Amino acid sequence: MAIRTIVTIPNPILKTKTQEITQIDGAIVDLVKDLLDTLNHAKEPEGAGIAATQLGFNKRVCVVRNIIYTSHAAKGYTSEDFILINPKIISKSKEVDIDWEGCLSVPNQFGKVPRHLKIKVEARTLDGNFIQINAKDLFARVIQHEIDHLDGVLFTSKVTGKIISEKELDKLYEQD
Repeated sequence: MAIRTIVTIPNPILKTKTQEITQIDGAIVDLVKDLLDTLNHAKEPEGAGIAATQLGFNKRVCVVRNIIYTSHAAKGYTSEDFILINPKIISKSKEVDIDWEGCLSVPNQFGKVPRHLKIKVEARTLDGNFIQINAKDLFARVIQHEIDHLDGVLFTSKVTGKIISEKELDKLYEQD
């Protein structure tokens, strides 16, 4: 449909809890297409997911990307996008991992965020079917990050330690 401008801080919609979607109509289908187009267009940096609030819509829908690293793919990874309407985490592991996160709506800021290693999510698909997804590792992190967006929570409120710039993050990765 359209590549939209991503809403960035301090826009108040980013801290707004979204409204449940009660009917999947043409407007929701168009919004999902815009989410996909915008996510696919995001290159500097690339995104792993996007929520409706990041396009300025108070709707409980997001797109999450399951990234699978492989040496056989041209980019070094393959990915599959999932559309989640009214997603809800129904179970989560006790095990937590702390790792770096960034966000298309919080440019040039990165921080270490604790996330559950495994989660089970329930949601509706664009065709209205209910699905459950068992996610782990990076995919679980992406889903938790996007559901936080739908709840009006930014990753910066969950950072342990300090928030750093992309340049500082690059230096850390060079040292490893």
